[in-house]
Amino acid sequence: MATTSAFGWETPDDTDLVKDGAAAIRTLGNSIDTSMSELKGGTTGQVLSKTSNTDMDFTWVAQDDSNAIQNAIVDAKGDLIAATAADTPARLAVGTNFAFLQADSSTATGLLWNNAAWTSFTPTVTPATGTGFTMSGSGFYTRVGKLCIFNFTAIITTNGTGAGSINVTFPFTARASTGWAMGQFRDNGVTGTTGNVVLANTGSVNMTFPGNLYPGVNGAVLQGTVTYEVA
Repeated sequence: MATTSAFGWETPDDTDLVKDGAAAIRTLGNSIDTSMSELKGGTTGQVLSKTSNTDMDFTWVAQDDSNAIQNAIVDAKGDLIAATAADTPARLAVGTNFAFLQADSSTATGLLWNNAAWTSFTPTVTPATGTGFTMSGSGFYTRVGKLCIFNFTAIITTNGTGAGSINVTFPFTARASTGWAMGQFRDNGVTGTTGNVVLANTGSVNMTFPGNLYPGVNGAVLQGTVTYEVA
């Protein structure tokens, strides 16, 4: 008996008698009917999906398949689809205007909308050498990826025997490098003199007046800005 090439459905042979035609057509029709049976049914809005890799093995499923990302996962223009774990999609709500997206392992999705807002930070302020000093620091920073911009104020109430340079610690560890001039400062308390800010180590910067003169005196208010690369 002859068969079709794709599915092997029986068809009449060229040598079959005319009287056998009805039976051959019934056989072919039953074969097609059986193969196509899983295409029958379904309800409004459903779509056809493969049940397995077997030929002609189908099933009807909802248009929002449970294995697909659901339309309802997003609520507003600009929402993003992220993940909280393997095979676990989640909505990341759109950020505020001008915010940018950055990686942050502390969040559920591992992502964060960064508004580049300023964050307060209290640095430690000390002279390179000396004793009997009273120094305090305050400041704030903003961070964009590995770029950190740090504004600080170092107040020297009592200088004591401080000498050399004034050291101000960082909010984040810097890239391993030394000697790179990264900013400036000004004494707004006594002298009004400006000076340079130089990377002392990966954790702090040093401030000196021109000619490497020590900037610390009683009542000095050293205010400056530092831009550096975070390690």
